[in-house]
Amino acid sequence: MVGELKILILEDVQFDAELMEYELRREGLKFSSERVETEEDFIKGIKEMKPDLILVDHSLPRFDGVSALEIAKEHSPDIPFIFVSGKIGDDFAVDVLKKGATDYVFKNNLSKLVPSVERALKERAEFIERKKAEDELKATYAQMEVRIQERTSELSLANQRLRAEIAERGKVEEALRESENKNIILLEAIPDSMFILSEDGIYHDFRSKNDDLLVIPPDEIIGKNISNIGLSPNDLDLFFKHIRMALETNSLQEFEYELPISSEMFQFESRIVKLNDQEVLCIVRDITEKKEIEDKINRSLKEKDVLLQEIHHRVKNNLQIVSSLLSLQSRYIEDTESIEIFRDSQSRIKSMALVHEKLYQSGDLTRIDLAEYIPDLVSDLFRSCGVNYNLIQFKVNSENISIDINTAIPCGLIINELVTNSIKHAFPGIMKGEIMVELTYEDDFLKMKVKDDGVGFPEELNLNNIKTLGLQLVISLTKQLDGSIELLKDVGTCFNIVFEEKACMKKDT
Repeated sequence: MVGELKILILEDVQFDAELMEYELRREGLKFSSERVETEEDFIKGIKEMKPDLILVDHSLPRFDGVSALEIAKEHSPDIPFIFVSGKIGDDFAVDVLKKGATDYVFKNNLSKLVPSVERALKERAEFIERKKAEDELKATYAQMEVRIQERTSELSLANQRLRAEIAERGKVEEALRESENKNIILLEAIPDSMFILSEDGIYHDFRSKNDDLLVIPPDEIIGKNISNIGLSPNDLDLFFKHIRMALETNSLQEFEYELPISSEMFQFESRIVKLNDQEVLCIVRDITEKKEIEDKINRSLKEKDVLLQEIHHRVKNNLQIVSSLLSLQSRYIEDTESIEIFRDSQSRIKSMALVHEKLYQSGDLTRIDLAEYIPDLVSDLFRSCGVNYNLIQFKVNSENISIDINTAIPCGLIINELVTNSIKHAFPGIMKGEIMVELTYEDDFLKMKVKDDGVGFPEELNLNNIKTLGLQLVISLTKQLDGSIELLKDVGTCFNIVFEEKACMKKDT
C-alpha cells in the first residue's frame, strides 16, 4: 500500500482506538489517525482531515455509528466506512451494509481489520478508476455526438448553399460535383458507417470504413432495402418508425438494434436525421464492445456479493466459536447425559455452520448444492461420534439439487438428527451395518430418505408421541417445511420426508 493513510476513528474508548491502531501498524500500514467521540468533531474531522478511511463503533454515549454512516455518505460517499464493534447482530450488519457501510469487524477479532481495510481501499481505488473510465467514455461519446451534429449541420448548410448557387448561377452540374466533394470530406471525417435511405428504406448511398460489418456486399447494397439485411421483425418496424419520425419532425432519432453477421450477433446504435423531404441520413455505430464493457461494469457491481460471502464466512466462524465454547464447557461436566446433550448441540450447530461454509465457498451466495453438502455433513457426524468404519458404513445418494439457504438449514438439521440417532442406537455392540441418505427431486417435491439396517425402532413407538428431543426436532422442522414424515420399520429403520419446494434447481448430470 503506497503512501500514508489518513484514518478517522469514531470511538469513545481510547484503549479500543489504540488497539485498532496497534493492529494496523503491526501489519505494516503507514497512517495518521484522529479519534473523535461527538457528532460535531466527526463532521469537523471529515471536512478538515479528508480521511482515506473511517472506523467507527456502532454505539457511543452521545452518538451512534448509523448516524455517522449517514453523515459520511452525505459529505464523502466514496470514503470506505468500517464498523469496528464489540457485538452487532446479523440483521444489523446486513442493514448497515445495505445503507452503504463497507464492512464490519468485531473488536474481539481485530486480526480481520487489516484484510478488511485493504479490501475496502482496493474496492475504493477500483471504483474511482472505473468511474474515471466511465466519465471519459461519456465525455468521448458526448464529443462524438457534438461532432456528428456539427457535421450534419455543415452538410445541411452545404446543401442550402448549393441550392442558392444553382438558382443564382444555373450551374447545376458544377454545384452537384462540389456538393459531392463536400459530402465525401464530411463522410471521411466520421468514423461510423453512414447510409442515405429513402422513406421506404431503399439504400441510395453509403459509406463504411469496415466492410466486414455490412451484411450485403458493398457493390450490391445500392438499391437494396433495409428489410434485406436480416433485422428481426421488431427491429425492422423500429427502423421504419424512426425514419418516418425524422422526416415528419425534423428531429434526431436514436435507437439500438441487433444484427447477425457471420454467425455472430452484433449490437448497433443508429442516429437518423432528415436530409430532405424524401431522404434521411442514417449514422450507424458498432457498440458491441461498448455493450460488453457495460456488462463488465454491471458484473463488477455484483462484486458486492463478496460482502455477503464474508458475512456467511463470519457466521460460520461464529457458529464454530459457539461449538468450541460448548466443547470447552462440557469438559467441566461429569454427568454422561449432560455431556451427550452438549455434543448433540455441537453437531446441530456444525450442520448450520457447514451451510454457511458451503455458501461462501461457492459462486452462488443463496443456494446450497445438496450433492456436496450432505456427504460432508454425514462424514463430519461419523468423525464427531467416533464411528468405527469397519463396523458402520454410510452412503449418500443425492441428485444434483440446489436449494435455498432457508430450506437447507432445516434439511441439514433433520439429516443431522436422524443420522446421529442411527449411529447411537441402530448398531449396538459390534454389530455391522450401513446408514444411507437419499435425496431426489421430482414434480416440485423434494424427497429425503434416511435409513439404516440396524436393530430398528420398538414396534410400540408412535411418531405422534415422541419424547426424545432429537425426534421432536425432526417432526417440528418437517412441519416448518410444510412436509410429511413417515417411519418404516420393516428392515431396520427408514424415515421418509417429503415436502414441496418449487425453488429447487436440478442440474442435468
